[in-house]
Amino acid sequence: MRMGRKLAASILLLSVQLGVAGCSTSPASDEALIPPQRHFTSQAEQDTAVQEFYVYDPAQTTNKNIYKFNAKLDEYVFLPVVDAYKFVTPEFFRRGVSNFFANIGEVTNFTNALLQVKPVTASQTLARFVINSTAGLAGTSDVATDWGIARQPEDFGKTLGYWGVDSGAYVVLPALGPSNIRDTVGKIVDYATLYFIIPASVQDTVAYDVVAYGLQPIDLRYTNRFRYFSTGSPFEYELVRYVVTQTRNQEIENERTSAEFHF
Repeated sequence: MRMGRKLAASILLLSVQLGVAGCSTSPASDEALIPPQRHFTSQAEQDTAVQEFYVYDPAQTTNKNIYKFNAKLDEYVFLPVVDAYKFVTPEFFRRGVSNFFANIGEVTNFTNALLQVKPVTASQTLARFVINSTAGLAGTSDVATDWGIARQPEDFGKTLGYWGVDSGAYVVLPALGPSNIRDTVGKIVDYATLYFIIPASVQDTVAYDVVAYGLQPIDLRYTNRFRYFSTGSPFEYELVRYVVTQTRNQEIENERTSAEFHF
């Protein structure tokens, strides 16, 4: 049985293609890397390797169908729109748009840093927002990074994990992709946070609708280099599930070990 070896090798390849997270902030690279093959000495070792890739996924059939739907949506809607976006806009404009949305994201980075009792991270995040919103021309330029203040992404899913909340079952969200119960709740809370912070007078404008519901989804897909069915593996659903889950678990663990206060 060669399934264990193929699955292990494919996971290494997918890790490279997902940028170890599937959430890269830069467009895809054409570079292809071929991982070394792993050789097993016994059937038990193969079975153990396959078991290591297990992720709690009670709704697997439904999730797989949503995964296939997302792949088609990506192929026929998102990627053509992204290609058109890249064709009609210069690179400096796209970079400015990405910086703008990243700067808005500092709001939830700040609130979640506070919820994790990280005053240093919160103060640095606030400083980034102020600097980039002013000297960075409404966030279109990441001046703060140039000044040595690095971005520190936080979200409510991380906050829940930081305080010990289990990830729950794996889910695939329509259009949004892989997640879990905890992080799905986190997405809702982060969205609600921005919704209540942004003034209603701004949200009632046509410009806001164009930016929030038009440009932002395009930018999100533009900055994510993952491409469906690019691994050439029959186990792609399982590979994505494993890599996304393990990477997220590592992020949560890093949040705990880097805590500014230990309780």
